[in-house]
Amino acid sequence: MEFTCHTTYNQKALTVMARAVRKTVRAERSRTVRYYGWIIAGLLAVSLWLSWGTPWQMVLSCVVITALLLVHWKEDAINGYFAKRKALPGTDFADTRFCPDHYLVKTAAAESKWQYDKILALAETREYIVLVLGMHHTMALEKAALKGGSLPQFCRFLEEKTGHKMQNIGG
Repeated sequence: MEFTCHTTYNQKALTVMARAVRKTVRAERSRTVRYYGWIIAGLLAVSLWLSWGTPWQMVLSCVVITALLLVHWKEDAINGYFAKRKALPGTDFADTRFCPDHYLVKTAAAESKWQYDKILALAETREYIVLVLGMHHTMALEKAALKGGSLPQFCRFLEEKTGHKMQNIGG
């Protein structure tokens, strides 16, 4: 059985890819960074309370707290935005064909052949399956564009070939 999939790499797909990396191969580092972010926000809140009556310090503390909360809330979308800016021309769309011993990814810029043992983790959302290839590299597959079999068959196929379980990362 051969599966094929067409993927459009828009902001939504790139955000999902960033979330997949954060929740799989960078999970421990991400938790540590978020923990320190909350500590800094808490210290700034105490600083805000202590500097009550000094307008410029209060405003500065509020701006930094707001920026920290915004980055915490939109971290994946921000990472996806910068990934889009770094992407090579011609990589907005990809057609992927899954063969028994490898898979082929074809974009307007290039065609590449990958082995299943290079996949570090498998992640799933409502609309995408994400192949995590490294700390900074992923590949999204649109579930709606999957051909060649059913979604459960495809997930089992990937799990068998990679030796990894599919992780639901929400979204």
